[in-house]
Amino acid sequence: MRKISTGLLFFVTLVFISCQKEIDWGLGGGNTANQLLVKISSKTGTDSAVISYSYDAQKRLIRETVIGVSTGTSLDNDLVINRNAAGVITRTVQKSPAFVAAGVDSVVTRFNYNAANSQYTSGVFSITIAGFTITDSAVYTYDAGGKIASDIHYLGTGILPPIQILKDQYTYSADGLNLVSIVQLASLTPGAPLSPLSTQTFNFDNKINPLIIKNEGVLLARTGLYNANNGSKLALDNTVDATVNFTMDYTFKYNTANKPDSSFGTRTPGGTVTASKYFYQ
Repeated sequence: MRKISTGLLFFVTLVFISCQKEIDWGLGGGNTANQLLVKISSKTGTDSAVISYSYDAQKRLIRETVIGVSTGTSLDNDLVINRNAAGVITRTVQKSPAFVAAGVDSVVTRFNYNAANSQYTSGVFSITIAGFTITDSAVYTYDAGGKIASDIHYLGTGILPPIQILKDQYTYSADGLNLVSIVQLASLTPGAPLSPLSTQTFNFDNKINPLIIKNEGVLLARTGLYNANNGSKLALDNTVDATVNFTMDYTFKYNTANKPDSSFGTRTPGGTVTASKYFYQ
């Protein structure tokens, strides 16, 4: 079976580090219909994580911070979301110990937006490691309902023309309220054609997800924040390495607003349980 090259694997990890955390922690909660989700506290054995959310005066998400540890490795991450006066995301600034360890102070992603059709068209960031600069450009396509259907990533080095390295394909429920699957394709060696890398499929309850940002959730690689309802099951199928396949089954306790107050996620194989508590104001 083919393996991703070490350099490309690092780059894929860097681009999608936030997305992988979202798989573990991307659930919502709430106390009343008018309160905002401000924190999720989660614990898995001796590991723990706290996600905090901040909003502007118009109750638009402007920051997400993660403080935690998993098997001795820091999960700390700080994502600042900059918006213009109309609320459109213009750029994000992400910092983490993982980036610092790689010699990167922060990753700044700039987004382009078409005001005529109210759609984000692309996003780009550049990083320099050991004097070598890499640029990732993502181009977004939309379905007939205005939902992001795919993002296609192009790698540029300044030496050769940009090459397509990654693609995410998004499928939604018939009513358009929830994202039900993500198929990721990648070049397993630089310049090779894209081939399937992984598939994530999701099931949902019928209660309210209190932090819903629709297409922005996909844009920010926080796909759990697209959904109207709460994810009750995640199944990951990795085409390259089947040993990393797993499912997560979630059960919730709800408050009077029909939003989660707490949840328990059980991972198969292994039976590891993640307990989460949600806080709002």
